[in-house]
Amino acid sequence: MSMSYATAQSYLELENSYQQERVEQASPLELTCLLYEGAIQAIEQAEVFLRRGEILARGRAITRAQGIVAELNSALDRTKGGELAARLGLLYDYALAKLLEAHTNQDGQALSEVRRLLKELHEGWVQICPPRAVTGGTGASADYRVDLAG
Repeated sequence: MSMSYATAQSYLELENSYQQERVEQASPLELTCLLYEGAIQAIEQAEVFLRRGEILARGRAITRAQGIVAELNSALDRTKGGELAARLGLLYDYALAKLLEAHTNQDGQALSEVRRLLKELHEGWVQICPPRAVTGGTGASADYRVDLAG
């Protein structure tokens, strides 16, 4: 069953509106969780595009993930965060290097490695995020992704 352009466009507009509302209402801690979710989603999309051979879309998805990881890195308070912030900074630097490798070499293993790393870090942040940030208040993970595999 194919989705018409108007239906797909309406869905994307609704999704964008929902995401904008989530960001506007989020605390700094919740924003961190949202950034991780966005980076993971971008990497998952890049993996799909890599398998499909869609070079431009893959590059855009990797670039989006790089931007989000760079934002996470720049948001670290290295003065107050001490050793934890320094270690997170090193992990972000590593993730950025692996994303560059994935982009340059069309390397699916590098993408998978960064996805796993970010998922582990995200799980840690979810443990300290208020339930509303993670579940949207419904008790289930807020996961509104467009299925790119189909």
